[in-house]
Amino acid sequence: MPKGHNSSREYSNSLTINYVFYCYLLSVNMDIAFKLFIIILVSYGFSRLARRFHLSEVIGMIVAGLLLTVPLAYEHLIFGHEAMVNGLATLGLITLMFLAGFEVSGNLLFKEEKDAIIVTLFTLFTSLFIGTIVFVLLDFGLPTAIIMGICFGVTAEGTKARVLLQLKKLKTKLGALLMGTGIINDIIGVFLLLLVSYIFTKGFQVSELLTLFAVLLAFFTGMMAHYSLDRFSAKLKRIEKLLLFTLVPFFFVNMGIKFDFHSLKLDPWILLAVFLTATLSQILGVFLTKPITRLRLKQLFLVGWGMNSKGAVELAIAYIALNIGLLPPTLYSALVVTALVSTMLFQIIIFRMVKKNPGIMD
Repeated sequence: MPKGHNSSREYSNSLTINYVFYCYLLSVNMDIAFKLFIIILVSYGFSRLARRFHLSEVIGMIVAGLLLTVPLAYEHLIFGHEAMVNGLATLGLITLMFLAGFEVSGNLLFKEEKDAIIVTLFTLFTSLFIGTIVFVLLDFGLPTAIIMGICFGVTAEGTKARVLLQLKKLKTKLGALLMGTGIINDIIGVFLLLLVSYIFTKGFQVSELLTLFAVLLAFFTGMMAHYSLDRFSAKLKRIEKLLLFTLVPFFFVNMGIKFDFHSLKLDPWILLAVFLTATLSQILGVFLTKPITRLRLKQLFLVGWGMNSKGAVELAIAYIALNIGLLPPTLYSALVVTALVSTMLFQIIIFRMVKKNPGIMD
């Protein structure tokens, strides 16, 4: 069957799922249901557009979330319904973490276990150290600086998986290495968030504790589901799409509500500091592993940019840290922009490097 026909059928199925999901809402409140459906439709459209340009669906959802919260859209779609959107966003966050865990494949971790652990530890702690030092010197306070370091050190397995699948390089040496680092990074990053939050917030409120517990539970439930279920069955794919396109968009909409365009305009130097610190610390961490991993310089450069690919877990950590008061809106907004730019740069760089040197990942 032609590829275009499969794509059209997938689009039709997804719209049908979304239509059925929102039908029952029409009987409750037609106005609210219509607004929710518009949000889901815009988010779905941008995720499809992102995939057309070989970008992660997460990138499309981030852009949709930002556009849906500009003043005109906010006034017509969200104003007056903020509490409902916030509640749906919490469900979306938990769903996103479940799907992030569901992407995890231990087989790829064990394939390049030694190098994956080495690269993960070097990049994570290099980013944590440099990020903490830089933002303490910028007078943001130790808890905020540590959170920034954690966010810099976390990478995205799901984003890299899609790119590697498109390139047909998932089962190469560097493909397995990049995937393995994403798995370890996600797990360490979530636990570090929990530890830092507990130490510096002087105890949790019940709602914060429940959210953090739900995030952790969802992530590890997703991991277990990956092993116990047929990850690639048609039925599970439909369920995954149902979750992805009916709940997750509200996390990104709420992320857009909390995004502070004005603060970035006032202090673009902070945005530059965030982007450079995040990018250079990850690349430096990878190059520090050269005597141990024996990867070639070009391979180290590619892996460095791979580690800069960001996704669900980094954004979830930043979002939770913002909500519990460990991250100011300026830095949160800068992290969102950095996630967008660095992920797109990784995808551009890896496509070009593989095109010039097809054997670089072997």
